[in-house]
Amino acid sequence: MHKLLGGLCAALLFLAGLPQIGHAADPVPLKTAWLGEHEAFAAWYAKQKGWDLEEGFRLEMLSYDSGKQLMAGMNTAHWEIAACGAIPALTASLDNQAEIIAIGNDESLATGIYARKDSPILGHTGYNALYPEMAGTGGTVRGKTILCTAGSSAHYTVHKWLEALSLTEKEVTIKDMPSEEALKAFLNGEGDAVALWSPYTLEAEQHGLMPVTLSSQCDASQPTLLLANKAFAKEHPALVTAFLKMYFRGITALQETPREQLIQDYRAFYHAWTGRDLPPQDAAWELAKHPVYGLKGQLTLFDPAQKKLHTWLQELASFAGGKNRLSDVTDVYLKKLAQ
Repeated sequence: MHKLLGGLCAALLFLAGLPQIGHAADPVPLKTAWLGEHEAFAAWYAKQKGWDLEEGFRLEMLSYDSGKQLMAGMNTAHWEIAACGAIPALTASLDNQAEIIAIGNDESLATGIYARKDSPILGHTGYNALYPEMAGTGGTVRGKTILCTAGSSAHYTVHKWLEALSLTEKEVTIKDMPSEEALKAFLNGEGDAVALWSPYTLEAEQHGLMPVTLSSQCDASQPTLLLANKAFAKEHPALVTAFLKMYFRGITALQETPREQLIQDYRAFYHAWTGRDLPPQDAAWELAKHPVYGLKGQLTLFDPAQKKLHTWLQELASFAGGKNRLSDVTDVYLKKLAQ
């Protein structure tokens, strides 16, 4: 189900730069859970730099294959902090066991709907003036078949796209299949459009498919959430804050490291996590398509007066049929960092 990534998986290119840190006592282990995706990079990078040890804990990273498995791991592997897409996080049956403490990244540039170059769907953009980059009209989309994983972030994008075209899901055919299978079927001629998330969106573009709309172009917000085990956080609030301090150092590195070096670092992360090589151009795409928020930006997102994150979560929960977990959103740890 999962594997524990320790210091042995660190890429050699980091070793020369690691700080030599001494402690009177062993650092406290902190068990965290991740998918092998972009949001894990900041934490992995920070661990290679020894920033977890500087904050008094030893970061342990559990790897999962899906958000559903990761959320179930809270009660099986007993993780203390995790990163997960909003939909699996909101639909998990955790009975108020987890709270949302920060945002890992924004996946709305890496999630979208694609069509073939000659598709009539691509013939018109701006049908809805609120979304000028979004392609399609009621007439060109009605009755079409869309390949998509039901209940996923890609499905949410389809939902918001149809809504913007004044259509409902009853006016199209949504064929449920996993993303990898959906893309393969679409490339073989099945369906009129396919809805995907990273890395399948990148693969779609490499095969010459054209974006009908990205999530960012049809108001389908796709935040990756950082979650804390509530019981753990209540007992160890300083450790949660220490984790976020380390994680935001990683985010700052993503924002400030020279591009070519960052691409090399991301490729090292990908190889350490998956055992596979990632071409430089693919690493550059992943970095460009996953914007991150610094501390100031996250405080704005979490601000209850502005309700930006609250609105995102309300809409996502409404679509997914999950619990509206606004009571599980806290900016306590972000505010502690800002002091």
